[in-house]
Amino acid sequence: MQSSFPTSVRSGWPLVRWSLIMASTACAPYVCAATLPNAGQLLNEYQQTVPAEPQSTEPPPAFELPTETRQIADSALRVTLTAVRFSGDIALAQKENLQARVKPVLGKTLDHAGLQQIADALTRYLRGRGYVLARAYLPRQDLTDGVLEIALMQGRLESGKQRIEVGGTTRSNPERLRAIAASALPEGEVLRAEDLERALLLINDQPGVSARSALERGTQPGTSRLLVDAKAGQRVSGGVSADNYGNRSTGTARLNAQVSLNDPLGIGDQLTLGASKTTGSDIFGASYSLPLTPSGLRLQVGASYLRYDVDQQQFRSLDLRGNARTASIGLSYPLIRSRLQNLYVTAGYEHKALEDRALGSNLRDRSLDNFTFGLSGNRFDDFASGGVTDAGVSLTLGKLDLSGNRADAFADARTAGSDGRFEKVNLRVSRLQNLGAGSDWSLYAGLSAQWADQNLDSAEKFLLGGPAGVRAYPIGEAAGDHGWLGTLEVRRMIDTGIPQLRVQALGFLDTGRVWLHQDRWQGSENNATGRNRYDLNAVGAGVNVWFDRWTLRTAVARTLGDNPGRSVNGLDADSRSSDWRAWIQASVAF
Repeated sequence: MQSSFPTSVRSGWPLVRWSLIMASTACAPYVCAATLPNAGQLLNEYQQTVPAEPQSTEPPPAFELPTETRQIADSALRVTLTAVRFSGDIALAQKENLQARVKPVLGKTLDHAGLQQIADALTRYLRGRGYVLARAYLPRQDLTDGVLEIALMQGRLESGKQRIEVGGTTRSNPERLRAIAASALPEGEVLRAEDLERALLLINDQPGVSARSALERGTQPGTSRLLVDAKAGQRVSGGVSADNYGNRSTGTARLNAQVSLNDPLGIGDQLTLGASKTTGSDIFGASYSLPLTPSGLRLQVGASYLRYDVDQQQFRSLDLRGNARTASIGLSYPLIRSRLQNLYVTAGYEHKALEDRALGSNLRDRSLDNFTFGLSGNRFDDFASGGVTDAGVSLTLGKLDLSGNRADAFADARTAGSDGRFEKVNLRVSRLQNLGAGSDWSLYAGLSAQWADQNLDSAEKFLLGGPAGVRAYPIGEAAGDHGWLGTLEVRRMIDTGIPQLRVQALGFLDTGRVWLHQDRWQGSENNATGRNRYDLNAVGAGVNVWFDRWTLRTAVARTLGDNPGRSVNGLDADSRSSDWRAWIQASVAF
């Protein structure tokens, strides 16, 4: 079949191909004014353009504790306290220095209610220290000498299988849920708050399970039983969204969908399918996860496929197209799981196969094999009216293989030298702080960063522009081997008086720095200023709206200063020159 390309292009294809390969590696000014889009870049952008959900500074509610049974008060009792002695779990009194807490009441004359208040105060104190079932009570005694006896019980669950009872109706076997709780509640040990919270939260972490719990008195003295009422949650959940977060070369308007089948096999598993569509790209993904142990170890496997073709005017004649295929497997485990703080450890492997084509021939054929190890967590506190801190760190040990295209490998050897092994570290930390008790105002501050030991493939670079970065710049702006991004937002919740409708207004400042290349080479900085390191800054405002299952996010940002990374024609990464960017996303969950 006769080629549709002009004869001049076809006859000069080896030279064109070489120029394109060099452009995709170094993007020399004489070849292109804007960076050639490629599969690794588009995959990287897709993975980084989903802003985190707004956090709440309120931790999950506390769990229900057993009610107290008290003696009938003696209204005629009056006693002047000369001393307080403890009985029962005396070691607890010594460990928590309870004598110091009762010292202020010595010498006072109290009635029965006053004595009971002392015991109640000690109970609250011990439970606040994490002894969930601890109890201080007044046994029958003779108070003629003014010595008050307070009995202490640390509190334990009953021994045996009956210590945990799971009721309700779920797709999961109740014995499996009981085993989850039992893994966090060692038999015969004192019941601590962190153990109880871990047990209940691990159950609620199971897909398709919604559980409530309570404690009731056990049949054995000083013991309790854990009652778990488990109900089936949503069998199917997910959402649909539309946004303008796409790369201009393949279409900024995106339509996204995700659906999850929760607990389909009744073993705590979950199957998730997702898709995203623009005018010039499609991405499909699937993942499956299941628990490996009752204590929270979880396995996840996944795969995705991205296809693209570039319809941007300056690249149309090159017929740029390609695909990215990924496969992954990983483990996660909650080292700490509680109401107020959580810490997870993760380990995973991912394979990426990236192919780019131009004028019908292979331009790049690359693969990446990455092992990633990470820690992430959060902590709620009451500092200055309360807030939550979120953080994470990961180490990636990877290998880039360029052997699929010898010309690409040769060009890389003469320029970036990215072929082979690499390491990179990613860090993120954020804080959401209430600005006053009961205030509608809050302050959000976030920082993310990346460091690499050598020049990286486009699939691994740190991105500074876009809706999750410096918001006055487009997707793909300032992609570098190293970088950091800082965000400061002042937020205010607006009372609309309409049930289920929440409106949040915000103003923000974004700032960041990028190092385009760890190791520079001649012609590596394809920008108007020739700089490898530079900063981007922006200010803006936005409105977020939540109504029932619907969410709307908007943001408008303006640049502060110029863009040192602009092309020689003064254009940003999307081939435009504008000081303003607007972002919008609408979504509905089901």
